[in-house]
Amino acid sequence: MRITDVSVQLVQSDDGRKWTHVLLDTDEGIRGIGEATYSHKELVVAEMVRALRDRVIGRDPFDTESLYLDLYAHGRAGYRTGGVIFTSAISGIDQACWDIKGKALGAPVSALLGGPREARVPVYAHFGGDTIEARIEDAQRRMAEGFTAIKSGTTEWIAPGPRVDRHALRRIDAAYAALRSALGDEVELMDDPHAAYDAASGLAVARVLEPYHLLFLEEPTIPEDLAGYARIRNGTTTTIAGSERLTSKFRFNELFQAGGVDVAQPDPVYIGGITELKKVAAIAELYQVVIAPHNTKGPVGIMAAAHVMASIPNALIQEFIAPSWIPWRDSVLHDRLDLQDGRLLVRDRPGLGVVFDEDALRPHLVA
Repeated sequence: MRITDVSVQLVQSDDGRKWTHVLLDTDEGIRGIGEATYSHKELVVAEMVRALRDRVIGRDPFDTESLYLDLYAHGRAGYRTGGVIFTSAISGIDQACWDIKGKALGAPVSALLGGPREARVPVYAHFGGDTIEARIEDAQRRMAEGFTAIKSGTTEWIAPGPRVDRHALRRIDAAYAALRSALGDEVELMDDPHAAYDAASGLAVARVLEPYHLLFLEEPTIPEDLAGYARIRNGTTTTIAGSERLTSKFRFNELFQAGGVDVAQPDPVYIGGITELKKVAAIAELYQVVIAPHNTKGPVGIMAAAHVMASIPNALIQEFIAPSWIPWRDSVLHDRLDLQDGRLLVRDRPGLGVVFDEDALRPHLVA
């Protein structure tokens, strides 16, 4: 089997992102789909995919290891140091290859990766609001939708950083006391300050959050500061997570070696695809670090992460855009994304298991 064509399809979603679909056609008539969505920079990624096209045409889609290495090390766009635009383009190509492999073999990608044909992957949704009362109401809406784990950026909303004074710390404490009181102890809470804080402030925030037993505090400081991550993690009982911003197994290994995180958050797009995501998970296992993929993507990126999560022993939870945020999402799919009891179902379907209704999808396409 050989790849005969590479194309890009952009879909405008309700959350401001354009799902960036990478379509690979083959000489055996099998089409694979991957996702390369880098939030709000999708047009740039689409051009990067087109720039890599000539290195993909004629290749065997089953040879994902060789193809990934050739694009990453010899793609003339970054040579092992390329940024997230580069790795996002590679990811779309890589995911599409895995989709082709599954379709050709009649097996779900999860099974090809060493996992089961069917699985239930824990997921979490998001909540927010302009007041703490509004945040509580929004959180309750997510819980009513069936989510048992939810995340907000409440700390950053109260204290934008990079430094956090004692008055802001008191407000963060009061906000989480109100959240826990209203939502109860059973729901898993997470907080994401989006790397807004310096290490000292990140540590202070983490300590304030200790009584509220968060599932994790995400990116409390910038990913470049490995020593800062370790300082925060070693100084608190709050579970520390990071970092969606890293784009290779090498960068994650540095973070693990520094003792920076309890939870790793590789993005299935930014990291370079299923091939690299699986390797990050394997390295994390050596350090007893669990995986919670960052994922603000469309159905293809969602399921790419879910298939990996189903196949690894150190899966924790996966980020997920709630159906209420994009009400028409399921209507453009032949098989909807199945959520049961706060878990995303991986079904025994060939490849990634994502098939779009082209007629329903057409009104959402970007010209």
